[in-house]
Amino acid sequence: MKPPKLQLITDFCEAKWVQVALYPWDDIHIACLGVFIPVGFESYLSIRHDNSDPTLGSTVPLNFERLTLMLQDYTKTPEDCFVAIWNGLGWGFEEVYSELFNSFSRWKDFDKFFTLPNRDYYLLKCDILESLKIGRIIFGYLDFERPNLMWPQDKLWFISNEIDYDVTLVGGSEEMIREIENFPYFITERFDPAVPNYGIYRANWML
Repeated sequence: MKPPKLQLITDFCEAKWVQVALYPWDDIHIACLGVFIPVGFESYLSIRHDNSDPTLGSTVPLNFERLTLMLQDYTKTPEDCFVAIWNGLGWGFEEVYSELFNSFSRWKDFDKFFTLPNRDYYLLKCDILESLKIGRIIFGYLDFERPNLMWPQDKLWFISNEIDYDVTLVGGSEEMIREIENFPYFITERFDPAVPNYGIYRANWML
């Protein structure tokens, strides 16, 4: 597999809207999903990372490739998407994609992170399909890493994979959300980013 074509972003002017559109991480808002996904979209949906619906007969992980192909149809700028990868994942992003950091001194730690409350991210720009190649190759196979944040340049949708949650949060048009919701192999739930959820989406290790 050819490595993904990624551009490392260190000027965050095009991403500032995300910082503005999120609720503050404080005692009033911390239980609201608007802390993790920008408010202002027409509709919102969560998708479980593990499909354990007994009616389907098995437990399967979220098909992120399928979701990405759906998202591609709802942006006019699929070739220009922003992807944020949390710098605490521990799989060695800087080592795997060392060519992105050639302009930085070896003796100086990289510190050009896109910063949100309690989270620092590597911010990248790429074609939406290139985002499906992000990860590391292990024994010839891609160990895919879901983007923690992703949105197209035209800002018509947004996805969030908060590190402590076991769902992907999606915001966008009602038409897009309805199509995702109707895909039979996704376990979904509508949510309002302004309504406290009290941790119902937290990953199992957090419970």
